[in-house]
Amino acid sequence: MSEPLIVGIRHHSPACARLVKSLIESQRPRYVLIEGPADFNDRVDELFLAHQLPVAIYSYCQYQDGAAPGRGAWTPFAEFSPEWQALQAARRIQAQTYFIDLPCWAQSEEEDDSPDTQEESQTLLLRATRMDNSDTLWDHLFEDESQQTALPSALAHYFAQLRGDSPGDALNRQREAFMARWIGWAMQQNNGDVLVVCGGWHAPALANMWRECPQEINKPELPSLADAVTGCYLTPYSEKRLDVLAGYLSGMPAPVWQNWCWQCGLQQAGEQLLKTVLTRLRQHKLPASTADMAAAHLHVMALAQLRGHTLPLRTDWLDAIAGSLIKEALNAPLPWSYRGVIHPDTDPILLTLIDTLAGDGFGKLAPSTPQPPLPKDVTCELERTGISLPAELTLNRFTPDGLAQSQVLHRLVILEIPGVVRQQGSTLTLAGNGEERWKLTRPLSQHAALIEAACFGATLQEAARHKLEADMLDAGGIGSITTCLSQAALAGLASFSQQLLEQLTLLIAQENQFAEMGQALEVLYALWQLDEISGMQGAQILQTTLCAAIDRTLWLCESNGRPDEKEFHAHLHSWQALCHILRDLHSGVNLPGVSLSAAVALLERRSQAIHAPALDRGAALGALMRLEHPNASAEAALTMLAQLSPAQSGEALHGLLALARHQLACQPAFIAGFSSHLNQLSDDDFINALPDLRAAMAWLPPRERGTLAHQVLEHYQLAQLPISALQMPLHCPPQAIAHHQQLEQQALASLQHWGVFHV
Repeated sequence: MSEPLIVGIRHHSPACARLVKSLIESQRPRYVLIEGPADFNDRVDELFLAHQLPVAIYSYCQYQDGAAPGRGAWTPFAEFSPEWQALQAARRIQAQTYFIDLPCWAQSEEEDDSPDTQEESQTLLLRATRMDNSDTLWDHLFEDESQQTALPSALAHYFAQLRGDSPGDALNRQREAFMARWIGWAMQQNNGDVLVVCGGWHAPALANMWRECPQEINKPELPSLADAVTGCYLTPYSEKRLDVLAGYLSGMPAPVWQNWCWQCGLQQAGEQLLKTVLTRLRQHKLPASTADMAAAHLHVMALAQLRGHTLPLRTDWLDAIAGSLIKEALNAPLPWSYRGVIHPDTDPILLTLIDTLAGDGFGKLAPSTPQPPLPKDVTCELERTGISLPAELTLNRFTPDGLAQSQVLHRLVILEIPGVVRQQGSTLTLAGNGEERWKLTRPLSQHAALIEAACFGATLQEAARHKLEADMLDAGGIGSITTCLSQAALAGLASFSQQLLEQLTLLIAQENQFAEMGQALEVLYALWQLDEISGMQGAQILQTTLCAAIDRTLWLCESNGRPDEKEFHAHLHSWQALCHILRDLHSGVNLPGVSLSAAVALLERRSQAIHAPALDRGAALGALMRLEHPNASAEAALTMLAQLSPAQSGEALHGLLALARHQLACQPAFIAGFSSHLNQLSDDDFINALPDLRAAMAWLPPRERGTLAHQVLEHYQLAQLPISALQMPLHCPPQAIAHHQQLEQQALASLQHWGVFHV
């Protein structure tokens, strides 16, 4: 053969699977080249073990220095996948079989602005054929069994028109260049026919590109990655993940339907669909009578004839069932008429249909299938700590055995391993009584998740650490980073890469919400100072993050504006957390990288800044009082309040008491001065300031309120009265008091006007 036979297919298409199987059996090529990760070629025999489909090849890389998160991708196989049938047919005729695509880790990650010509061509086709989407169009053109004879030429024409003269984007060009080298190498051997099974988009390009490749004596080699470990393993896969509606863009809709079509043909697939849907709807207590199913059968035959289908196709059946079972108007389009997230108002009957055809099956690997190190290490860790699955486990982190168990389980949670659920326990390692309650199961997806998590590391500890590093680099702010570090503490992970430390400093410097800093500072400082149990006390990751957070908080507190109502308390919380840390530094705690003198200078500037929000001015002065600054006193607080408008004085008092209530609330000089300040306010000004004044006093706990009440009574020389006198209910309605106060003000104004009385 002077030309390779390049068969363009759609992944997981039963029609394409039949075609590939037939061509290999009839042509009997010496080489069968399949679009798939070439790093699995040395282990392709593992695919012929006694697996239960679907399974997938999982290719991954893990960067040793933590410079980037690990990368991984799946190449799934179902019985109706053309690639799977190509493998089986090639093995039967003893052809040499190779995967010829670049694994994910060898593919470029650079952004490409090339126009998506494939999408444009699809749009034009759909507009011309009046089809809902590309899946319906594909079924109409190729999945009808009566078209099997003309299928090779029809596919070739379809993909040639779809591709046109488009060079493809950078990633496709890179992959196609590598695949073309494999085709060129196989043709160069000149010892037998070559058959290539690849995605139809690539087929027209490969038919030309292989000729331009330089001659190669040896098989094309994969590029090497510096400072990275690569690997590939077989992993169980689920039917649902094959569904294009689940986000797998290379998939086919309704994997269960495709499997029925492969195994027993369109006619029996339709009958099986009716039976299965009827059973499932009745299980869910949804309306589905035998008469409805009979109507659906009549309906589908009419639709098939109307649409020119020899036998009803997938959408014929779905449309017929929907039309027969649903008696009322729909609030959302039919879910098989579009791609993407299913509309929340979709009818329950339609949801049941989609779920039934998506399937709930899960693959299973043959017992002798090689596994990556991670699942084995997890098994060893579970045995070491005495954890068995399934189980309901209650532990206490404050005991050595409980701590070891908790850390192992939290590492599994970080890796998002199914079947490990904490039902009770604190999100902070230092909080609570240390008790945790876990529900541990062993779902079918658990083993697959462990294999896939191997891209993060070979051991549980290493994988969890690398996963957390990736999560922190993807974090959307200081809050997310703090959550990750709390997880690290719970999992006993205190050591991270130097590059991550540098990246975190840059990420924290991008935080622009002062209100977000309080919770983060509180948690980070507590972990850095006190968390000896999990090994986080004094850890470099915490010191770096904490210093960066303090630096950013100081910058934000000098540049932020007045907080809105929703952020008010979080704003003050940030001031309190910052003040708590600075007070400890003032008391002798050593935190390298934080300058106390620079922080104090900033607080001085902020407290005296005329244009700063009154809340911040009060908080800054309160912080200086806590730090025992010589210029921060009750007199300074009274001076500030006197400089502010009545509306602002309440806010400033709020900031003062939130940070320095001990220094102010029980000090006679401040009470006397503040009372004088209030007496100078007009009634209207006092009313305007009252809400903030009341809110400021809410910072005082009951005992301190009692002490303050006693001081107020002494100031007004009413010490003989009980404190409760200030809270005694009025004996007349407030409206009457307000009316008499108004009359009193009018009388005083008249007396003052005639010179009888002077204020």
